[in-house]
Amino acid sequence: RVSEPETPAVLPPSQQGMEDLSEAVAALSTVEEVMKYLEPERWQVDMEELYKPTWHVLGKSFIHNKKARGADLNLLREDVRLYSCTPRNFSVSVREELKRTDVIFWPICLLVKRCGGNCACCSHRCYDCQCVPARTTKKYHEVLLLKYRSGGRVLQKSMTDVALDHHEECACVCRDDRD
Repeated sequence: RVSEPETPAVLPPSQQGMEDLSEAVAALSTVEEVMKYLEPERWQVDMEELYKPTWHVLGKSFIHNKKARGADLNLLREDVRLYSCTPRNFSVSVREELKRTDVIFWPICLLVKRCGGNCACCSHRCYDCQCVPARTTKKYHEVLLLKYRSGGRVLQKSMTDVALDHHEECACVCRDDRD
C-alpha cells in the first residue's frame, strides 16, 4: 500500500495561485514582511536588491525624480500607514457628538482619533470591508459651556470636561452580506 504525501496546510508562495498570494501579501504591513514571506531564505538579499536601481524595475517616480538610490522603502511604508485602516484625527462637533442641543460649547469642534482609511483591499473574497474601532477609550476635554438659565435671559458660563470617544486601534472587518 502506497501512502499519499501530505499536503501542507498553507502552500508556499511559489505554489499559490495569484488570488491566494495577493490576499496573503495584502495582510502584511511592511515591505520587509512581504520579502520574508515570499523568500524566507533570501529576503535580506532581496531587500538589498530593491535599493539597486535598474531601468526595467523602476517606477516613473524614480525615473522622473532621478533618484540616485533605489526605491525609498520608508516612503512606501509611510504610504501604507497613511492609507491603511488606522486611527486618525477628525474634527467633531461637540454638540452633535454629545447630542446636546440645549447648550453651546466652545470650542464648538474638537479633534478626536477615529478610525479611517482604506479597507477596500483587505480581501478579494470580501463583499463589504469596513474600518472599525478595535479599542476605544474616553478622553476628557476641557471646554466652555454656555447655557441659558430657566428664565431664558441670563447666560450661565462654566468650564466643564466632556468625555469623547477616541479610537486607539482599528481593524478591517469583512461582512459578506450581499443582500
